[in-house]
Amino acid sequence: MSTSRIYSAPTETALWQQVAADLAQEENQYAYRAELRQGGYSVQFELDIDLGGGFEGGYELTTFRAVVAGRPDFHFALHEQDWVHEIGKLLGLTDVELDDPELDAAFIITTNDAGTLRALLTDSAVRATLLAYPELRLSLAPTSSEPGAEVVLSCTKEEGITDPAQLQEIYHMLYVLLLRLAPAPNGAVAASQ
Repeated sequence: MSTSRIYSAPTETALWQQVAADLAQEENQYAYRAELRQGGYSVQFELDIDLGGGFEGGYELTTFRAVVAGRPDFHFALHEQDWVHEIGKLLGLTDVELDDPELDAAFIITTNDAGTLRALLTDSAVRATLLAYPELRLSLAPTSSEPGAEVVLSCTKEEGITDPAQLQEIYHMLYVLLLRLAPAPNGAVAASQ
């Protein structure tokens, strides 16, 4: 496992200039970890690629995670619409419709409040990113069933994304969602760009 780096900047552009420069210099992007700090928020970014070998299959995973302040009672999960999940729907998996034909067709959606999720996903950048990456899994959920457990907003893709522009696009979506889910911590001004 690589050492986690910490990047901080007042704007998203400045933050991703730092990350892109580091990724360009990094020889081993197979286990990359960074904490991205902007506007009082902290987002954990991980890139984990195992090429496998011999008889072992490899895997790739790109993950962004952030604890959402205030422990919201609202939860959701969006994941790829595929044949495995279609079988799950036949066996009773609930798929919420958001009255957005493109999102409804692209994702299996579960939530405890469809109206709140519908409003959350109306941001054009969020919607465009979700539709550009239908293989993403996006969720807002507690880390455990224990009372007072942290609530985490996470976005994962079973692919090792190493292109800084794509990574920034996904980060931007997560950051916009954080801004809408919880006010900027400690009175910080949250600059998006």
